[in-house]
Amino acid sequence: MRRVVAWLAAFSLAAAGCGGPPPPRLLLLISVDTLRADELGVYGSSRGLTPNLDEFAAGANVFTLAYAASSFTLPSVAGLLTGRYPEELGIWNNESGLPDSVPTLATELGSRGWRTGGVVGNWVLRRESGVARGFDRFDDRFPEKEAVRGWPERSAEATTDAAIESVEGCTQIPSTRCFVWVHYQDPHGPYDPPGDARERLLPAERRAEDGTRSLSVGEDHRGEGVIPRYQFLQDRHEVAWYRAGYRAEIQYVDQQIGRLLETVESAGLGDRAVIVFTADHGESLGENGVWFAHGSRLGDEQVRVPLLVRIPGRGPSRRDDPVTLVDLMPSLLALLEGLPLDSRGLGRDLFGPGAERGASTPYFATLGADEVERVGIIANGFKFVATKQGGVYAGRLYEVGDEEVELSAAAPQVAADLRARLGALRAGLERSAETRPQLDSEDRERLRQLGYLDE
Repeated sequence: MRRVVAWLAAFSLAAAGCGGPPPPRLLLLISVDTLRADELGVYGSSRGLTPNLDEFAAGANVFTLAYAASSFTLPSVAGLLTGRYPEELGIWNNESGLPDSVPTLATELGSRGWRTGGVVGNWVLRRESGVARGFDRFDDRFPEKEAVRGWPERSAEATTDAAIESVEGCTQIPSTRCFVWVHYQDPHGPYDPPGDARERLLPAERRAEDGTRSLSVGEDHRGEGVIPRYQFLQDRHEVAWYRAGYRAEIQYVDQQIGRLLETVESAGLGDRAVIVFTADHGESLGENGVWFAHGSRLGDEQVRVPLLVRIPGRGPSRRDDPVTLVDLMPSLLALLEGLPLDSRGLGRDLFGPGAERGASTPYFATLGADEVERVGIIANGFKFVATKQGGVYAGRLYEVGDEEVELSAAAPQVAADLRARLGALRAGLERSAETRPQLDSEDRERLRQLGYLDE
């Protein structure tokens, strides 16, 4: 037996010396708030807003059909960090809190010797939300004030400065393995990009068919036919002005992510880093009469997100198999630590042998974001969204990628099958009671003003 062990050890050393990639030292998870997938060049945009991310995508696995678990921040991020759906965590809105008992990507890697650091730019993700658990260092400083309400936030430049500190700290001890999560806030409204970026994009936006349309201002955050109150800036009512602001924010955050990626390379971690890029949700820019808002709908503009993953030693690929952000935690733990998938069966290994031939069943829900409850599912090339009306769920069926044509009448059996599959998935979720962190009156008012509470 000793000879066998010695032979296996020698074989492993020999294999390591035969050109195989060294094990990763850095896991860098970058998430951006309110970023639609179709705003990136790699996902078909011709606006040229994201040259750094498009260059990164050229060497990455590009997932074309990635979906968030919800269309607003905390539930989506909680699913990303835990591999569980928000209902399982008891998270129904941005006032909820991540339970202490649930393992996260940070707690799992930290228990296996990884140093862990988090940097967030969105006040909703401050440490009181529970997402800081497992991080050795969690930077939730918010030195700036948002334009309309004056609530705390951190710009992409300041967020990148803090993220660079975390990444550079990973090089100080050669044998250290580090997990760094960075969350950017900027594309979230109100759209207030730096410099003259908005003005440079404005002429093109005015050429859109509805670009010069004028909208009134609403009294809440839903944006149903109006500009949400929290988005209203400089007494502006023109559609093009807001779209230009949103896209200028994306352009700005791409520049800062480019700076962060350059730091990874200059630190000598380029071939030792697994880098994941995604978003927590998207944004409606007029689809179905919803303007500059998210949370209350489940159209692709709100729940389809970019997902780019670069793994050392693996070439780029374009993946059309449907995936959910809930897949990401178990997939990364399997990739980095060889851990088996959760026995509950939620989430699949996105990077194992033959993974591209599989398919997840993305599930998403509006939860407590709106008085109208909506739930949806992706399966077999179709998307089914059910809206609760009078205690009954009325469903709408679409082909994936085409939400212009509703197909329930034309394909009733497909609609019935997906309705049943959605019901079975929801019935199988191990729901938890909602956990709420202690909020003082000021915090509750901030959440309300941010558009997350209507009370």
